[in-house]
Amino acid sequence: MPPRKAKTKAANAEPVTVTLSPDKLEVLEATKSASKDALQSFLIFQSWTIDKSPGLKRMILPSSSTKPRKIACPRGYRSREYDLVGVPVGADLNAIVHKYYNITLTKAIKEEALQNDKAHRKRVDKSGSSEMDGWVNGGGWNITYVAGEGVTQKRHEYLGPAPMVAGYRNLNNPKQDIQILWYDNFLQDRWCEKETWDIDVEISVDAKGEAEWTMLQS
Repeated sequence: MPPRKAKTKAANAEPVTVTLSPDKLEVLEATKSASKDALQSFLIFQSWTIDKSPGLKRMILPSSSTKPRKIACPRGYRSREYDLVGVPVGADLNAIVHKYYNITLTKAIKEEALQNDKAHRKRVDKSGSSEMDGWVNGGGWNITYVAGEGVTQKRHEYLGPAPMVAGYRNLNNPKQDIQILWYDNFLQDRWCEKETWDIDVEISVDAKGEAEWTMLQS
C-alpha cells in the first residue's frame, strides 16, 4: 500500500502535509468503519430537540464570499419543500433554527406561505391550498402529530414524532444553502429533506504526529 498524505495544523500556522507510512495507514484503514460509527453516534448523542432551547451554539464564521448565507428549513418530515431563512455572519445557527420552528402558526403565517407558493412555485391545488405546505403534508392545517384540538400549533409539530437537530451540511460551501441534518429519536431515523444522511470521515494528524479519523466538514 503506497504512503498516504494527511493534513495537520498547528496553532496559528498553515496546514502542513504529513505522509503516513503504509503500516500506519493499514492500521487506520482497519478502524475506519468503527470510527465512522462512533463519530455518527456522537453526532446523534449531542443532538437537541427542536422544542427546547439548544444548549450549544453553532456559529457561522466569516468566509471569502460576501454572498449572504441562507438555511433551508424543511416544512415537513422528509419533505423536499422548505423555506429559506437568512443567516448573518457570526449568527448562532441553532438559535435561528429553534426560533423559526417554535413560532406559533397564525392565519397570517399560513396566508403568507400560500401566497409565496402561488407566486414562486405555481403549484396550488383545486381547493386553493398549497400542494407544498409540508407543515401538514397535505392533511389540512388543523392536523398535528402531537394531539388533536386545544393544542397550540407550531411548525415543529409537523417534522415527525421526535425531531432533533444533529448538525448541518454545506457550512463551508458558501455557494450552497445550509441544510439541517435531522434525527428522529422515536423513529431512529436520520433525514435531510428526502434523503437519509450519512457522514464522511478523513484522516487528520495532530501536532505530535498522531493520526486519527475525524468527521469531514462539508
